[in-house]
Amino acid sequence: MGDTNRVNCTQCGTSYDRRFLLGKQGALNVCPMCGAFISLSSDEEDPSAHDDEPSFEEDVVLGENDSFDEDKIDFWWYEMREPKTLDETDTGDVGTTCAKCGHLSFAPYPIARTGDYLLIDSRYTDTCSHCGNEMKNHILSKRPESWVDPRQHDMWVKDYEHLIKCPICSSTRVHKISMTNKAASIVAFGIFSAGHVSKTYKCDICGSKW
Repeated sequence: MGDTNRVNCTQCGTSYDRRFLLGKQGALNVCPMCGAFISLSSDEEDPSAHDDEPSFEEDVVLGENDSFDEDKIDFWWYEMREPKTLDETDTGDVGTTCAKCGHLSFAPYPIARTGDYLLIDSRYTDTCSHCGNEMKNHILSKRPESWVDPRQHDMWVKDYEHLIKCPICSSTRVHKISMTNKAASIVAFGIFSAGHVSKTYKCDICGSKW
């Protein structure tokens, strides 16, 4: 077994006495030769120490499509109702969100949990009523904090559909041409203003009139 008081720079290979570096003011953790970072930990790195892969208890059996991989998550969860909350027959449930379109639904109370992950009984099937996304992966992860209620988005879309938009650039920054403006154009340009006075709106972005 090597000298545990020695530490080597992985960049230039220079060997130092760890006690020498620790004795420097503020604990020098850079190589004096090349400036590369040097770990001053005396413990050998344990690969499993950085293994943050979540897992359920050993007796929990996962289905073939069950995965903690966020790219394979079909539904998120955002709240749980504990069993017997309403009455003695209440089995509890989980508020879920479709990971594809964001619409809301419910699932049975989980059979296992670890951290922010829940496992729903594999016999349960669900399909998002909005986009048709099927729950193949019965592991649900906690809904991201950046999630936005799609109902708010849908309301914005409906409002946008009814807004007056420029037929050329689709901008909603348009204004109605006033009668005063049209009258002034007739006085200033006479018959040459016909193309202006016959229009109702003008786009503030591209200047188109219609």
